[in-house]
Amino acid sequence: MFNNIKRWFNRPKNPAGHVYYARLKTPQGTYYKLGYTSKLTLVERMAFGHHGDEKLIDRELFFTFREDAWDVEQTLLEHFNKHRAFGKYSNDPLMPLGGRGQSELFAHDILGLDDDIDKLSVQDSKALQGELAKANEGCLMVLFGLVLAPFTLGLSLLFIAGGLSGILDNGKGHRPVAKRPQHPPSIRELLDALNPPDCAGKGAV
Repeated sequence: MFNNIKRWFNRPKNPAGHVYYARLKTPQGTYYKLGYTSKLTLVERMAFGHHGDEKLIDRELFFTFREDAWDVEQTLLEHFNKHRAFGKYSNDPLMPLGGRGQSELFAHDILGLDDDIDKLSVQDSKALQGELAKANEGCLMVLFGLVLAPFTLGLSLLFIAGGLSGILDNGKGHRPVAKRPQHPPSIRELLDALNPPDCAGKGAV
């Protein structure tokens, strides 16, 4: 009740504008910003105040005009309130966007719209290939140890132990796969309206 009253008092006379969601690369790491603006572009919004924040834009995930843009932004921010990176009233000068939208930052892709996080970088791909090679070597060592077992038990155990060690170490190195967030129907419908299929997958800014 109190939040609804406060929201009503803070509501601008004209709530029309753009709802946006973007990935930012900051000196403190990658963050996602969900917001509302009456500006015509995300760059123009982030450049407001001349702090150079527009340089932090790494990817614009959507920038959608709506007559009720402010209300939509508030609905989404309230729904994802617990996921804010720095809290609803944060204003830490040592963190990104202090006093300029810091409370609208999220440490992970809360909307599940960033396809890039599912792609392996070149470095990650090479590392994964190395891990697979080590696993194959481990399997060969175990197999070789089993073949030698009837002839020399000590040497065969050494091969088997080394092979198993390589296989187990490889298993520990895998990164967990990030799961896409599941949204309730009302939020899902709102996100589909903000980011229709034909507009999805915008490139980096």
